Amino acid sequence: MRPLPVALVTVPPLLVLVVVQNPLLLGATCALSVALVAVSPPPRKPYVMFALTAAVLVFLINPFASAQGLTTIWQGPRIPVLDTEITQEELLYGLGAGLRLAGSALAFTAFIRLAAGDRVLAAVARVAPHSALIAALATRLLPALEADASGLVLAARARGARLGGRRPSAELLGPLVSLSLERSLSLAEAMEARGYGSGTRTRLPAPRWTRRERALLAVGLAISAVAAACFATGAGDYTYYPLAANPVTTAAVAASAAMLVLGAAAAGVVRWLD
Repeated sequence: MRPLPVALVTVPPLLVLVVVQNPLLLGATCALSVALVAVSPPPRKPYVMFALTAAVLVFLINPFASAQGLTTIWQGPRIPVLDTEITQEELLYGLGAGLRLAGSALAFTAFIRLAAGDRVLAAVARVAPHSALIAALATRLLPALEADASGLVLAARARGARLGGRRPSAELLGPLVSLSLERSLSLAEAMEARGYGSGTRTRLPAPRWTRRERALLAVGLAISAVAAACFATGAGDYTYYPLAANPVTTAAVAASAAMLVLGAAAAGVVRWLD
């Protein structure tokens, strides 16, 4: 899929997750990222597990790493190097930070899984030709490693190998590195054979826009408008300390509802339109 519509449905939510503070709006924007990842091509489990683990760790650690807030929920024994007092404000701040981290990771995952690597290369080449190759390689590195690892695991299991433990799985690291080096040499030879960097660059004719890309572009423009409205009106403003404010405001509810509806629309476009 073209990078432009995918970027419009992932970058504005990413900016919202980085800038806003309201936990209600953070949760709705995180749900948008979850919906996009759910309809993206597999594999998805490693990315989701990383995002969830990081979010839960932040939520659990924040009450003991921060000594702020006035609404005490639980007071533990006094430990000199550890804050054992858990306040409502600390939990809310940890929840917001966890949603921000998980949503940002999933938004980036959705872009990687939905945007075509070759088209990302072409788009970056128009703006920064010297950085286009690096951008394309970085975008396609993890999917290529995943494909190699899947092939190695399938071949090993076909020969009766058991890969349940850490040590047998670690033995596949050597062949995986060898395949990566072999691919890099083949790529360098192909670039040299095609005269990369030696003359005028040529481009393949751009394919026509599909129905899915047009519909996703429209949804992305709507998401961008909602994100701009959040920044302009302060819908995401919120105060955690010293007393947590009420996150349910008219502006926050409206922006959150818009994010949820547009997230469902974007997921529907990716899932059902050709």
